[in-house]
Amino acid sequence: MPTQKQNSYGAEQFTQLQKQLVWYKSFFEYAADAALIVQPETWSVLDANDYATRLFGMPRGELLGATFVEFRKVFKQLSQSGAPAVLSEMTLNVPDGGTVTAEVSARFVEYDGQRLIQAIARDITEQRALNDKMMQADKMVLLGQLSAGVAHEIRNPLAAINLNLQLLQRKVKPAGIEANYLQIALQGVERITRIVEATLDFSRQPVPVTRLEDINETVRTSIDFVAPSFARKTITVEVHYAESIPQVMADAKQLQQVFVNLLTNAADAIRAKGRIIVKTYIERDAYHYERRQVVAAISDNGAGIPDDDIDRIFEPFFTRKADGTGLGLPISRKIVQQHHGDIEVESLVGAGTTFFVKLPASIEI
Repeated sequence: MPTQKQNSYGAEQFTQLQKQLVWYKSFFEYAADAALIVQPETWSVLDANDYATRLFGMPRGELLGATFVEFRKVFKQLSQSGAPAVLSEMTLNVPDGGTVTAEVSARFVEYDGQRLIQAIARDITEQRALNDKMMQADKMVLLGQLSAGVAHEIRNPLAAINLNLQLLQRKVKPAGIEANYLQIALQGVERITRIVEATLDFSRQPVPVTRLEDINETVRTSIDFVAPSFARKTITVEVHYAESIPQVMADAKQLQQVFVNLLTNAADAIRAKGRIIVKTYIERDAYHYERRQVVAAISDNGAGIPDDDIDRIFEPFFTRKADGTGLGLPISRKIVQQHHGDIEVESLVGAGTTFFVKLPASIEI
């Protein structure tokens, strides 16, 4: 029969074990990364900490028992490698229909005769997006350098071809089908010349020489500049200029190039008859709420941009226009970014498109 001293000692051990259990459970529960216990073959979550519920956007009651077949990948790696742990990048589907890119460290653990997967997952979605943007930026730099070199090499022989075609047109004076062939060749040379010049402009875009400018005046002169192109179609232009709008530090000529390009694109999107609306206004900077930015919005009720194209319109040489170079929008974005601003776009097929040029206000009001 246990003595009182033995009972006391046993109670102390039990209390100590409870403390240790709470202690280790707190390590699991409050870890800085998502911690999960996954059962192989069923791929269901047996246990998960608080961070995991936030990572997956699911309450604990729904997460426990949820199935994630993506863990087959780490199970296969663990089984084939024989390593005590593996590190893998996984794309996990979450209930809201989105995905989370996670860096997962996994290992096998034995519990109650079962071999389970213990996984520590870290959300790297934003990091991956940033890396992709940096890689894209590097590609753009390389593309700009490569394109500039190719454009320089093409320029001289292209000029010679153009000159000889013009001489042939003047001296031989072909007629009928021969004249048509010659005209097509000249038009082709002209289009290549435009692409070469646009490529060189893109690669050597000068740093803006800025001073305080009135965005309303810059937009107004841009509209005047492209007005003749509106006359070819039945296009009405509505303008709504914000009063007492702060000035921006800008190179007026470069900004005019941006607005002319956007207005021309808006006109091209309208087949025969339509409307272009131009607005200027002030809004809070989405990333720095204490700052304000000046916005010039150019809207059309044209064909709109398909969803498959909307993410590509700022890529160099991407165009759906038969005679386009695919460099107008990339050059425009480059100019605006050099002014510490950005261009955003909203579009709906069949309803129209709006481009927003956003620049930091020079004076807070």
